[in-house]
Amino acid sequence: MNRENIYKALYALPQGVVTPKRESIAREVMILVLGIALLTINFMLVDQSADTLSMALLTVGVGMMLYGIVVAAVRVGNRREVPYDNEAKSFMKYRERYYDRGFIEPITRALERGDYEAIEIMPTTNIAAVMLVEYRSAKRRAYALYEYGEEEYRAIGKPYITNKA
Repeated sequence: MNRENIYKALYALPQGVVTPKRESIAREVMILVLGIALLTINFMLVDQSADTLSMALLTVGVGMMLYGIVVAAVRVGNRREVPYDNEAKSFMKYRERYYDRGFIEPITRALERGDYEAIEIMPTTNIAAVMLVEYRSAKRRAYALYEYGEEEYRAIGKPYITNKA
């Protein structure tokens, strides 16, 4: 799916309030260090006759260590940049919801009016006939509507951006 139109609309906001930025790997490195710390505690401080505690620390430590290594490696190798809201000092959260084709008109009207509560209460489906993509931060929201047809998504209308969260 091509998300370029919503990215261009976000990055074109005045004073560069939304800019592209790569996600940090600090959280994954912290999880890796915590996993190593649990393994160190297990081997240095825990009596090996305490099987249950030793196995729990070993399992959790190895799991955290593997998670940290794999996710950090994927993030380092990934060149993808995501929208970063400079005013809110946070990455914009991505969410997508799926609707039936009959909801195109009500969704479009709700977006034009800025009635985001109406969108939240509309019934969703597991079939991706119509997809609503949302990027949200504490300061703003951005929506783009896509329709599935001929083996690809096509944008319906322009992206909607508001400065109210």
